[in-house]
Amino acid sequence: MKPGKAKRLRNKSSEINMSHILTNFFTVILFLVFVSAFYLVVSFKPLSKEEQIERIDKMNSEVEPFRKNLTECARQVKASMVDVENFLKRIPQSTMQGKCFVACILKRNAIIKNNKITQETLLEANRAVYGDDSEVMNRLKSAIAECNNVVEGIFEICEYASVFNDCMHIKMEHILDKVTMERRMEALGQMTSNPDEWTDEEDEILKLVKDEL
Repeated sequence: MKPGKAKRLRNKSSEINMSHILTNFFTVILFLVFVSAFYLVVSFKPLSKEEQIERIDKMNSEVEPFRKNLTECARQVKASMVDVENFLKRIPQSTMQGKCFVACILKRNAIIKNNKITQETLLEANRAVYGDDSEVMNRLKSAIAECNNVVEGIFEICEYASVFNDCMHIKMEHILDKVTMERRMEALGQMTSNPDEWTDEEDEILKLVKDEL
């Protein structure tokens, strides 16, 4: 086989492999996002069936652009599959390509504009998942401010984006755990002391709180 043809075949194989891995990871991540989103939203503020369907449709409409951004950013910065996996699994990036991959994703989603975080765009992206829950959004604003302080003085855009992204993942995980537990405890305080009168929903809340404790 001619060297040129062999090279084209290897490149083609590499592109197909990358596409398959991205698709598999994206499917898993999307499933987790849907499950966590509806669990959180329902635990915060019940939605009607129509509202749930509307939210699913909205998130579905954002799937293809996200997939495209992943693929194109990986090619643009020459990110490895480990870099892409780390991004999807929320693992801090250890390579410059991985950090630049994060920067590319945030730029394409308008979270970074003119080399700075755009708070409103980030809030809107989270509002699509968590709804208009004022407590969550207020804590999110505080987290953005804190993470902005963390990256103050970082002028290299790839490092800036990666550090901010890692900071927000840690802050959001803490925020959601705290708010969820507070609301479960609040719900427990409103339950009757007679177990025979507990509803299925109250039984489930009690189980969740026991698991956390």
